[in-house]
Amino acid sequence: MLARILAPMGLFALAVLVGHGEARGAASAARAIAGKVTYQGPGPAPEKVRVSADPRCQQMHPNGLERSLIDITGGGLADAFVWLKGGVVGDYPAPTEPVILDQRGCEYHPQVIGVQAGQPIRILNSDDTLHNIHPRPTNNREFNIGQPRKGMESLRTFESPELMIPVGCDVHPWMRAYVSVVAHPFFAITKADGTYEIKGVPPGEYEVEVYHGQLKSLTRTITVKALQAANADFAFQ
Repeated sequence: MLARILAPMGLFALAVLVGHGEARGAASAARAIAGKVTYQGPGPAPEKVRVSADPRCQQMHPNGLERSLIDITGGGLADAFVWLKGGVVGDYPAPTEPVILDQRGCEYHPQVIGVQAGQPIRILNSDDTLHNIHPRPTNNREFNIGQPRKGMESLRTFESPELMIPVGCDVHPWMRAYVSVVAHPFFAITKADGTYEIKGVPPGEYEVEVYHGQLKSLTRTITVKALQAANADFAFQ
């Protein structure tokens, strides 16, 4: 008789636990800051880059490279770094999964990456030519490593937060990338259309900053509530 009574109670308790877990998961999914970063007005003309100094690069780009310092598609600004500058509470261990920075077609891919302090960066050479990777940080240790052969890899980390560390290749001076290092996982890089999303943000008030390598930064204050996504758009003039 007692078993008949406890069995439904156990099922009820299991249903409560499952329901609570589903609600908690939904809340976690809903807590996000999303928006779009735009650039108002015409951008600068793309720069033309001659790559004839390296026959391998010339073979891949017989007409040279054309690159936009400010990449605008339909008004959306690509490759802007968006992060929570203020309001984050607690410690967040660095992920062990590396972020990839590839040298392909005599260019860096992607040209902007974000990592947590202490998170590894896996640097690849996908070209059959010599590349070297030379970041010039201010708060971190500088390094300069060569990768003379296709398929070579290197792992490096930055231990201190620092925004938009410039990375260059001394062999190919037109190659450039930026690495932003932060102490937490709440950051994103805008897509080609300027949109971004920072997921899993706990409820609270935050200072959100968008930073671009060629433009000044913009900030605004956003309140994130449980079970609700917050919107933060930015417009560069």
